[in-house]
Amino acid sequence: MRVVKVLNNSLVLALDDAGQETILMGKGIGYHKSIGYQFQESEIEKVFVLKDKVVSRNIIRLAAETDAVYFELAKSVIDYAIETYGMKLMDHIYLSLTDHLSFAARRIREGIVLQNFYTLEMKKFNPNEFQVGEYAVSLMSEQLGMEVPMDEAGNIAFHFINAQYDHPYNSQNLLIASTVSDILDIVKYSFGITYNEDSTPYSRYVTHVQLFVQRLVSRNQLPDEKSSLLYEQISAVCQKEFECVEKIQIYVMDKFRQKLTSQERMYLALHIHRVLEEQ
Repeated sequence: MRVVKVLNNSLVLALDDAGQETILMGKGIGYHKSIGYQFQESEIEKVFVLKDKVVSRNIIRLAAETDAVYFELAKSVIDYAIETYGMKLMDHIYLSLTDHLSFAARRIREGIVLQNFYTLEMKKFNPNEFQVGEYAVSLMSEQLGMEVPMDEAGNIAFHFINAQYDHPYNSQNLLIASTVSDILDIVKYSFGITYNEDSTPYSRYVTHVQLFVQRLVSRNQLPDEKSSLLYEQISAVCQKEFECVEKIQIYVMDKFRQKLTSQERMYLALHIHRVLEEQ
């Protein structure tokens, strides 16, 4: 492997013996390396073969915009997931997780904390991935010298759920993705709105719908409310939102043959309400 360009201390653009462009990853792999340097195999920790030009551009862009410490953090967390739980992960997680860790650290430094309302659900349904998220939070706190909230563990866990070849959730990705898209469209066209995809309420809304659909697919909905008082209070205030939830119920019954519980209806209505408040 011969160096073509040093992208940062952890990433190098290189040519293999067949003349194929590759990205080499390793802690300090780019430090004091010059064009033409020949690598020994022992120096290389990860090789990306750049057959896809889009992936190639994204790696090079991310390397230019992101401190090498985030690539090293991401690789440490990924190595932990593989060694501890034997996860079989797609290569794109090296990019998506690096980008997420960098952005999360910037948010936290600016005092912006995105609360994850699904921590308990994540721990219940995906305990291994959540524990990897907890490890990542601990490692970030230690290596970046900042207090990273545990809510971030659930956000990181999502990357490991989505990147696994053999994860049950991943095998149903097409069904889940299409269902989420349909529900978002039901709400969008019911109210004639355009989503503000950069907003916090929209992000929470989409996350809620994704987990809601995951519960539908696994036939494990949230239970009915023990007391009807809260449900009645919210339905009185959010009448138009509950009318939209009825449309979602018709869709769900047709597709999954399931009746929504009162809790599922209530939380859907609340998230729709928060999205509508932005309009």
